Amino acid sequence: MTFLDTFTIYFLTLLGNVIMLLMLVIFAKTTGFEGLMRYYIYGKLLQTIGAALGLFRWLIPVDLSIILGNSLVYLGGALEVYCIVYVDKMPVASVTKRWIQVAAGITVGFTLLYLAGANTGTRVFVSAMILAVYSLAAAAGLYGCKNTTNLRKTLAIFFVVLAVSQIVRALDALPRGADYPLFAASSLQMISFISIYMHTLISTMAYLLISREVTDIKLKKAATRDYLTGIYNRMQFIQLSEKLLSLMIRQKKPTTIFMIDFDFFKVINDTYGHDAGDRVLIHFSQEVQSIIRKEDLFGRYGGEEFIIFAPNTTAEDALAMGCKLKAALEVSLDKDTSIPRYTVSIGTATVIPESLADIDTLIVQADQALLSAKRNGRNQIVQFSSAGNE
Repeated sequence: MTFLDTFTIYFLTLLGNVIMLLMLVIFAKTTGFEGLMRYYIYGKLLQTIGAALGLFRWLIPVDLSIILGNSLVYLGGALEVYCIVYVDKMPVASVTKRWIQVAAGITVGFTLLYLAGANTGTRVFVSAMILAVYSLAAAAGLYGCKNTTNLRKTLAIFFVVLAVSQIVRALDALPRGADYPLFAASSLQMISFISIYMHTLISTMAYLLISREVTDIKLKKAATRDYLTGIYNRMQFIQLSEKLLSLMIRQKKPTTIFMIDFDFFKVINDTYGHDAGDRVLIHFSQEVQSIIRKEDLFGRYGGEEFIIFAPNTTAEDALAMGCKLKAALEVSLDKDTSIPRYTVSIGTATVIPESLADIDTLIVQADQALLSAKRNGRNQIVQFSSAGNE
């Protein structure tokens, strides 16, 4: 039976690295070296140089070729996996330091192993296990991240498959020892080197696809979220509230709208500066999010005015919720003296929606109640009533 020459497969792997490297450079120049893109390219470059030294080892002393070539592949692989795992966030310095220490330990360990006279089978076993660990690290990072997606889970499965193929190669090489034929034509060797080639393709595709996904998520967030507080902006809040109101109409459950405005917010800006005003808005947003339920919608309506859509909430529930919020603000401001003290006025409107109910009407009613709270002295909760605000 004729097998594909593994030297040719190894050469194709090198060629694939070169092509991927060129594509990454072109992509980065047209879209910008954002995030970890520059470091991912460096990782791919190190692997390309290392693979070239391993393939054309007769061009330089064999010992130098093996030690330097494998070291560059290990370092480049570690940098590549690092970029894939942290593609959507820049890790803290301590995390980066640990990755550097691990990568350095791997390269030093392999060098010492080679200098100690380890045979070919042992070296292949170690190299294959290192690649397997890299693949498993990438899979764990993709699958176990806080905001994992279906794309990341699918790519994680591919990396697990690649890790398994390298483990098989490692277990095949170890018992053969010095008799292990590195470039011999065999089905297992062919599969092993093809898996390395696939790793080259999949890792690059994974990084580019996830980078694009992260960009799309950021664009969507920018279109639907308030840039300062991170909560829903006005347009997104209205759209989501309309859908939720339709559900409340079908279920005939009470619905409450909260309109919340800061008292004398201009005084805060004029006294402490706009940076302090921004901290106040952020502080308030965080406190509200710690109080409201998962099903409630919270958004910035404009300026220092905020809005809450609370489904399945009676007027009594709304009053209790407003009081709870004001109490939480008092406690938080007593603890955090870096935030200028502030108060808010709250207007609410509660209805059991009918087929003709609309979100605009509820907002108008809650806004009227808010105006009453302002006129009545501020720092209070007023509930809308068709017979007059209470």
